[in-house]
Amino acid sequence: MREAREFIESVRDLRRGQIIRAARRIVAERGLGALTFGTLERELAFTRGVITYHFEAKDEIVDAVLDDAIAEIDRATEEAVRAEPAAADKLVAAFSGMVRGFLARREAARVLISFWSRLSDDPRLAKKNAQLYATWRAKSAELVKHLKARGELPASCSPEGLATILVGLVLGVVTQVHFDETAIDAEAAIAEGALALKGLVPTARQAGPAKVVARTARKRTPAREPIGDEAG
Repeated sequence: MREAREFIESVRDLRRGQIIRAARRIVAERGLGALTFGTLERELAFTRGVITYHFEAKDEIVDAVLDDAIAEIDRATEEAVRAEPAAADKLVAAFSGMVRGFLARREAARVLISFWSRLSDDPRLAKKNAQLYATWRAKSAELVKHLKARGELPASCSPEGLATILVGLVLGVVTQVHFDETAIDAEAAIAEGALALKGLVPTARQAGPAKVVARTARKRTPAREPIGDEAG
């Protein structure tokens, strides 16, 4: 009984994955407007009943496609951040990893840009996109807070402000490359962005050790010996 249920679930997951992958190809190659149940039927040679068993409405497929593309790019970014042992370098890795995540996964990037082209006409997609940006900013802000707590960034640094700049840098580079790849040197842009972000770090690193030395000196200063009248 258990084996039969697991088999059914695996087939269900397989079919759902096939539908999402086909929908992603359609959106990436022909735009969001081309994504219909009829197009999916022709792409997959599935009956409409098979597709609607997994997704009752087109909006559900749209959400699944967007979520899948985002998850793919997020995984690439998280891998890049984890690969950096130094805390300060993680900030740069978040920027460069996300840009390279977009550029190395062109289909996922094209899916997102296709969605962006419909935001003014679809309030539901606009809301979902706003949630996506909020999630990216929140993740970036958490990283900034972590670096501040370690003394790797200045105390005056705003996690929310820097997170907004970080996400803006990523999207700015990615969209420019998408629309005019031959005019943009993506690696040069990543390198310059990394230098700008690293420019925040030395201030904290220079100030941090000085404070530690001062505290240590105070701890090691022996008590003053009484002199003159004080000794009496």
